[in-house]
Amino acid sequence: MLLTAAGSALAGPQPAGSSLELQSRSLRALTAMANEASPHNAPSYTTLSAGKLLAMTATDPALVPAGSAGMGAMEESLSVCSNGQSAGEQLFRLALATPDPEETIEFLSVAVDNVAIMSVACSARQLDMMGHELLRRGAGSNTAAVLEGMQQMVDGMITRIALLALAATQTDRYSPSDRAMTLASALPILREVAPGLPPDMRQKALDAIERALQKPGSDGHIDREARARLEAALRHADCTASCKVLGQRAPTAP
Repeated sequence: MLLTAAGSALAGPQPAGSSLELQSRSLRALTAMANEASPHNAPSYTTLSAGKLLAMTATDPALVPAGSAGMGAMEESLSVCSNGQSAGEQLFRLALATPDPEETIEFLSVAVDNVAIMSVACSARQLDMMGHELLRRGAGSNTAAVLEGMQQMVDGMITRIALLALAATQTDRYSPSDRAMTLASALPILREVAPGLPPDMRQKALDAIERALQKPGSDGHIDREARARLEAALRHADCTASCKVLGQRAPTAP
């Protein structure tokens, strides 16, 4: 998207010791673990535990620049978010090298969920940057294309939110402690998401949660209190920059 390109042009190189460099170190260590792992060299419990911690470090939503940082922080945001996705890929590579990948994924579930949580934070904060930029500069020849790209970001974000709802509420698949950790990490991010979406898109997110939690076999296995908290986080009265432009209001200077 053109706004992403604009952000890349504005952002400068990251200084040594920056959060991006610290994240990159964790990712490199995790990648090295995944490179060494294979069905003939299955990672040990100690290795998996270390990989889990490295992935959690690399997917901390606090690493993602806030939307208020503006388009000048877009390049950093894209790099941080790309690293987070890569950390998730390395985690799956580790799991696939074990005798029972599905069981291993359950052991790594909190870290796997954190990948999704960071991804949602990335989308929400990048949408905020784009929304402010559109409001600042007003409508232009590429506004429709940018809005279409933003809509695609929202659609992907809603899918991940529904998956997080499953991870935070399914009592028959995840331990209470893992579900509690995922819920605690997801709630503040969903509270960021809500004001950035117009009411119809917030409702789409709620509908996606409803569909995800109505899948066969889920009845009686859903933590209703956790579900209520997730849904409450998405019900928000404010309408910030991305909400305004996604609601197809004509961009005007603030």
